[in-house]
Amino acid sequence: SCLVFRCPLRSFERAAVLRARGRLWNGTFLEEFLAVTSVELIVRASVSVTSAVTNLVLKDASTQIPVSVYLDPSAAVAGGVPWWVIVLAVLAGVLVLALLIFILWK
Repeated sequence: SCLVFRCPLRSFERAAVLRARGRLWNGTFLEEFLAVTSVELIVRASVSVTSAVTNLVLKDASTQIPVSVYLDPSAAVAGGVPWWVIVLAVLAGVLVLALLIFILWK
């Protein structure tokens, strides 16, 4: 999908550098591309300027950049919640319930 960014360039002399960052979530990568180990994305960008200046020249107003994304197998393995965390949560829940019953009983 395409996104349009509009930003005012208050004052610049001869050149301006525009940088954009993006993220591909690991969950999206695992859901959409489960059978592959890498994906190559083509990022296209173009710049246009609306200005009253008549002698404004844009060099390289559009570009196309390939971005390779590699799946990290060690990060992709989703480990479950450790059993001791579940036991601790159950015990804490029973303790809070017992405390609440005791307070309401009094």
